[in-house]
Amino acid sequence: MGEKSEGKVFIKRSEVVGKQVVEKRGYVIGTVKDLSFSLTPEGVELAISVDSAGRELNIPWADIQAIGDVVLLKSQYEKPSPPPTLVTPPTVPTPPPVGTGLEKICPYCEFKNPPDAKFCVRCGRRLPS
Repeated sequence: MGEKSEGKVFIKRSEVVGKQVVEKRGYVIGTVKDLSFSLTPEGVELAISVDSAGRELNIPWADIQAIGDVVLLKSQYEKPSPPPTLVTPPTVPTPPPVGTGLEKICPYCEFKNPPDAKFCVRCGRRLPS
């Protein structure tokens, strides 16, 4: 993997992006999304951006042990939990106001349904036209 030039090994972005990232215990923590870097007073620090359970995780290049079929990390990482999903409560049909005089009465359960109802709100059976 990678090209050698004067004793240095160069790794192309295309050789890393899309690979699974495995931490030292053997657990897959995500997939390489991209390479990233940070400019520091000491120079440039490389990292891999990992898509881990829908969240982005930047892992410093120094934490990478090997790159082969997967990216193997030197240390232990915990896979972040996925972001919380909003659960919409189910809608409960609101019974029509009582006493309008235009309701359709269900012949099966005698529930007063709205005048434009085709099915009974309570028992679900088809209402007569």
